[in-house]
This record gives sequence, structure tokens and C-alpha cells, in this order.
Amino acid sequence: MTTFQDVAEAWIASREHCVGSLGRIQFWVEEFGDQPIDAITEDAVDQALVRLAKRGKLKAGRGSARRAVPTGKPLAGSTINRFISTLSGIFKYARRVRALPRSHTPPTRGIEKAPEPVDPEKYFRPEEVDKLMAVARVVDQKWRKLPALIILGFHTGLRVGNLLDLKWEDVDLDERTLSVATTKNGRPHIAALTDRCITELQKLPAGSPSDLVFRSYRTDKPFNYRDLWQKVCDEAGFEGRTFHWLRHGCGSALASAGVSQAQIMQVMGHRTLVASARYMHSNVEDRRAVVGRVFQ
Repeated sequence: MTTFQDVAEAWIASREHCVGSLGRIQFWVEEFGDQPIDAITEDAVDQALVRLAKRGKLKAGRGSARRAVPTGKPLAGSTINRFISTLSGIFKYARRVRALPRSHTPPTRGIEKAPEPVDPEKYFRPEEVDKLMAVARVVDQKWRKLPALIILGFHTGLRVGNLLDLKWEDVDLDERTLSVATTKNGRPHIAALTDRCITELQKLPAGSPSDLVFRSYRTDKPFNYRDLWQKVCDEAGFEGRTFHWLRHGCGSALASAGVSQAQIMQVMGHRTLVASARYMHSNVEDRRAVVGRVFQ
């Protein structure tokens, strides 16, 4: 019998995790640790999320134990959603290592995510990306791959998970493409590389075809970029921004340049018009701003 804790511990060992991710994994282990991985239900997950919401935010406790204690403040919707995503990741890993059959439906499938405030301005502008790149070249003195990760995220629109999973055999500098076996929507995707992407990739140390492009400098696992990313964002004056802003920045830049919605769908790997419509909206906002400046 494979328990939830067995899979969670294997997932922790399989890649680097930030402190926040480890804390979320620990929460789920405390909820489901000794239960069989295939016995956890959607209702059980929902009840655990209710307990999480009632618990609220935690702070470090005092004394030798230093056990975290509730602050009495509620968790943000985005925080609760990260707990859901972490649990989804554990079940995805379980299917990948055959601890669960590929046909298994995860108990998170029907869980409704907590509402988050929508901010249509959550994307990086080209000049902000240039600033990020400049700061990353100075701050990233050990890994020395963050500038390449940033420009690929902005110019290809790929999700960071897809970029971190890239192997050198997926990169074709002659054809100027990246091949992603499976994206979030379940389909393969080929991304075009710009001159700046190729320049940054050529600066990276060469690896064998099976090596990860963005492997850790300590292990052969994907690099845990989050702490470094946050440090660069803080230094650049972009506190609190996530890597996903680069993907939104890609779509917004394409829309602002007059690229059609169908072409944006192809570049971003979207399956529906709804997904790319947000960037067409930003294009309209840019047009309003231009008209306002000219005809004020």
C-alpha cells in the first residue's frame, strides 16, 4: 500500500522545493499522511481546505519549540489556491511514477479555487524586462542562468515549468526553436526563438542532449529559481511579482504590436480564444492611451 506520505516524501526528494512549498506539503502530509494515496476523496480535500481557511495565517512561535501559531488573520485566496496547486502537483507526480494509474482522477479536479482579485495590469513591459535582465546579470553570480530564463519566458511566453523541464535535445539553435513535449493544456508545442533568446542560450555551458538546460548548479535536478527570482525582483523595484508576469507580458506585447488573436493563440499555446482575449483587451487599452495623448 502506497500512502500519501510515501508519495509526498518521494516528490520532495525528486526536486528542489522552496520553503513555502515545503510548508504546504507538510500541511497535506498532516492531513492525509498515512492514508492510501488512492483513497483520498474530493470531499476530504474540501474539508481540509475548510480547516485551512479557519486556521488562517501563522506566525513563528516563541520558545525552544518555535511551533507556528495562528495570527487570527485570514489567508488570501491566492494562498489557498497555492495549497490546492501543491496537492495537485503531488497527485500528478504520483501518476508519473505509477503510484497511481494514469487514468486516476485527482481529488483536486472538482475543487473550486478561491477567488482572487483580478489585476489586468499584471504583466511586464519590455523596458521592465530589460531592467530585470540588467539586475539579474549582477545578482546571479552562482547559477548564471537567470537572464536566459527571463528572456525565454518573455519572448516565448512559455510557462516556467516548461522552461525548467527543457533538455538540450529540445533546443534547436539552427532551426531557432524549442520543443515542449506536453504543455498545461496537454498538447506538444514548438516555440520560436528570437535573436536575444539564442544569444542568451549560447552563453550557457553546453550539456549533453539529456541534460536539463536550467539544471541546478548543485544537482542534476531543475534549479529552484524562486528565491533568486524574488531577490532580483526586489532589487529591480518589482516586489511581489511572479515569473508568470513574463508570460502575460509576452501576450500583451504581441497584442500591442497588432498581432492577431489567432497568432497570439499559436505563440502562447492557447487552445481557446477566451485565454488569449485578455491580451486583446490590453491592446485596446494601449490604443485608448495613444488616442488620448494625440487628441486631448
